[in-house]
Amino acid sequence: MKTSQAYRPVLVATHTIDSAAQAPKSALRGRMQRLGLTLLACTLVIGVIGSASAGQAQDEAAVRALGDTFARALVQKNAELRASIFAEDGTFVTPRGDFLQGRVAMVKDFGPEAQQAVNGTTQAAFSNYRVRFIKPDFAVVDALLTVRNANGPDGTTIPAIPIDFFYVAVRHAGRWLIQDGRAHFAAAPPSNMKEPAASRN
Repeated sequence: MKTSQAYRPVLVATHTIDSAAQAPKSALRGRMQRLGLTLLACTLVIGVIGSASAGQAQDEAAVRALGDTFARALVQKNAELRASIFAEDGTFVTPRGDFLQGRVAMVKDFGPEAQQAVNGTTQAAFSNYRVRFIKPDFAVVDALLTVRNANGPDGTTIPAIPIDFFYVAVRHAGRWLIQDGRAHFAAAPPSNMKEPAASRN
């Protein structure tokens, strides 16, 4: 009997044992690779969602800033700044119901309006923003503009004037602008809808 023939069964048995030992290792390695790929895919998805959320937060801040700029420019009596936040062909309906189209018309109207209404103690601020993105470059906004200590038509100072303000914001060449804005004096509730004096604290 040759030596090689004598050891052949031993070699076959050893190969079988090694193969049997390596089979679970291969299966485990395959599971680990699949798990790794799954985790990588989840990380990529979370990264994309996080980037989208951060981008929308920045866009919402820019859309809100349009209103804040409008209020600041009103108090500063800066008609050009107020008009600059509108698209070139944008429209605006004033609280009195005047329809303005284009920045030139807005500057022409905003100047005298501020001169009459704004005094040294006048303040203006937006609140209650509700921003809804219809598309990534298109948002609609509802907000409340409150003007305090403004001059009334009769020359008296009005403590607070609430104005419902609605506008459509569109991104033009990377910059958010108001395409169309509508402002209306907030209506006071009917007298029969007011809370009875006896129930007030």
